[in-house]
Amino acid sequence: MGKYPNVRDVLVLSGPCGAGKTTVGFECMERLEEHGISAAMIDAELAYFHPKPNDDPQGTRVAEAALAALVPLYASAGVERILLPRVIERPRHLELVRAAAPAARLQVVWLEVPLATVAERLAKREVGSALDWHVTRAEEIARNASSHDLFDFVVAGDRPVRTVAQEVLARAEWLRM
Repeated sequence: MGKYPNVRDVLVLSGPCGAGKTTVGFECMERLEEHGISAAMIDAELAYFHPKPNDDPQGTRVAEAALAALVPLYASAGVERILLPRVIERPRHLELVRAAAPAARLQVVWLEVPLATVAERLAKREVGSALDWHVTRAEEIARNASSHDLFDFVVAGDRPVRTVAQEVLARAEWLRM
C-alpha cells in the first residue's frame, strides 16, 4: 500500500441538492493547497449511471463501492485527508463511509441553506423534469437528515463560498481561521 497505508481524516460535506457541497469542496481543496496540506476530493454524488437497480434508486451501493476502491488508492499516493461531498441522510450512509476508511477520523458537516435558496440555485443548473426532481429531492433530504443525529457541526452555506470553506476547514480543525 505504500508509505502511507491509511487515510487519516475524512470530512463529509453534506446537505440537500443545491446546498453547495461540491462547490464548497473545491474551495476547500484550494485553501488546503495554499497551505501545503495534502488532500483529495471524491465527489460521491457524481456517480451517474443507468439503469439503477429497483432496490437502489439513487445508486448508493455503486457509489459506495467506488469510494471503497478509491480511498486506498489515494492513501497509497500519500493523501491523508479526503473531502467527500455527498448526501448523508440516514445512519446507514455513515456506516458505508466508515467502512471505506475504517482507520480515519470521520467528521460530517451539514451545509444549512434555506430551501428557497436551494431552489434558486437548482434553477440555475437544472432544467425540465430534472429541476422538479432535484427540488423535491432536496426537501426530502432535509427532512430525512433532520430526523437523525448525523452531523458533527452545521455551517451556514448561504454565504460566499470562500467564507463557508474557511469555516468548514476551521471547524474540522484542518486549518485555522
